[in-house]
Amino acid sequence: MADRFIQRYWLMRALYLILCTFLIFMHLLPMNIQPSNWAGPDLILAITFAWVLRRPDYVPILLIALVALAMDLLFQRPPGLWAAFVVIGAETLRNRAPMLRDLSFAAEWASVASTLVGITLAYRLVLAVLMVDQAPLGLSLMQLVFTLMIYPVVAFLSHTVMGVRKLTRGDIDAMGKRI
Repeated sequence: MADRFIQRYWLMRALYLILCTFLIFMHLLPMNIQPSNWAGPDLILAITFAWVLRRPDYVPILLIALVALAMDLLFQRPPGLWAAFVVIGAETLRNRAPMLRDLSFAAEWASVASTLVGITLAYRLVLAVLMVDQAPLGLSLMQLVFTLMIYPVVAFLSHTVMGVRKLTRGDIDAMGKRI
């Protein structure tokens, strides 16, 4: 019985890593050599936040940090800065997860929105204080809005397709204890 739970945790962690690797690879493919006028959603961040709120044991903080740091290095952002804010945001949501367990999806979405807005503004503020070149404000806001708009789709697909559902009373956590 315990082996089945352990296998499930490692399988879901591997699935998270595979999804993130695939999305990073797709982002790095040279589809168009012209600079884009619009910024798409940050799907990796949406998946991370959805999984942290629904099943925090599937995405340990070290895995989130490694994925975010790899994104910083591969996307040529200041190394570790966005990763640090993603880790802070994920831990904030992980601490809110027990309170959001019994609330509606709107409360979950609002919590993700406030966290995402906070880390985006803090990231831009730190870059501005350090006088580092950054993307135009319009593109950053566009990515923020698109990420917030795609979050319900990511949460729905995570729940239905991948089986990442919210913990309920009586479920067993990663330590084998009932919630």
